[in-house]
Amino acid sequence: MKKHIKSRLVVSLLLASLVLLTACSSDESKYPELPQLDITTERLYIAGISSGGYLTHQLHLAWPSEVQGVAVFAAGPYACAKDGVTAALFNCMAVSRGAPSAKTSLKLIKKAAEEGELGDPELLAKSRVYLYQAGADPVIAQPVSEALEKTYAQLAPEGLKTHTQALAGHGLPSLDAGVACNKTAAPYVNACGYSGAAESLNHLDGPAKQSVQAEPQGQLFSFNQNTFKAEKSKGLAEEGFYYVPEQCAAGGCGLQVVLHGCEQGAEEVGTDFMQLSGYLQQADARDLVVLFPQAKTSLANPKGCWDWWGYESSEFATRKGPQMQAIHAMWQHLSLQPKVQEAN
Repeated sequence: MKKHIKSRLVVSLLLASLVLLTACSSDESKYPELPQLDITTERLYIAGISSGGYLTHQLHLAWPSEVQGVAVFAAGPYACAKDGVTAALFNCMAVSRGAPSAKTSLKLIKKAAEEGELGDPELLAKSRVYLYQAGADPVIAQPVSEALEKTYAQLAPEGLKTHTQALAGHGLPSLDAGVACNKTAAPYVNACGYSGAAESLNHLDGPAKQSVQAEPQGQLFSFNQNTFKAEKSKGLAEEGFYYVPEQCAAGGCGLQVVLHGCEQGAEEVGTDFMQLSGYLQQADARDLVVLFPQAKTSLANPKGCWDWWGYESSEFATRKGPQMQAIHAMWQHLSLQPKVQEAN
């Protein structure tokens, strides 16, 4: 027991040192800089729910040579809301003005790739893709989720897995954390007897290397997201979060990026989504650092959603999108080796 406590103390001190080395490097934020953790890009996964699910799909299409697999919870196909917020509300959430078309999305993906706005769609064929549909979701209509499934059936047919949770509300499914399974309420984590974090990673990453503990064993840190903002970007919150298992402080672990949905960021629910999601325990068992980027509320984005309808930029769904570039820069930064501080 003493040896274990001493080991955790050493890891904590090492992580704190990495944070402190960069804590004073920005005059614009009270939060420390995101450290370089030498993650391996051979195990880079992205997961997102709702608006975060839409952004996950966009990121996958933009950098298919880097992203090894994605888990999309309760979202629809690429550029579904390219015509703005009305389309988002009535074609890509509800379908009162018509359901989205996989055929249309595939055409838009091909065109954007040809123009260099996305990566090569053929690279997606090697990806692992997990899709989750809630059977009683009042936010994302079933035809919307089905359009995304049909899109990936063309792009990544061999690596595709879809799970539909009967009677589930709009939220990330968990074994026993959060609100009742059939509810749609903050923090949008639903106790369904089914772990979306575990099952999606079983598909993307294979079986866990170690037993999954009831409580997280690593540490959750915050960092300054201003460093990664595009010059005119206003959609990112100042504070982002990342989780480091004890064994990942020295580098060599993989990376799981997790994107919250609307009204699910730290501004609205604190760390509840992060703590209840199940991703922290999975990270410990799988040697994964977890990155939790954060969007913020604004007049144009009152619910703190990620940009999947163009509230921040007309290039929101391309490699030039401000939020796309920011998150891409975050995972690239984490893959760098820590800088060694030279002796005076």
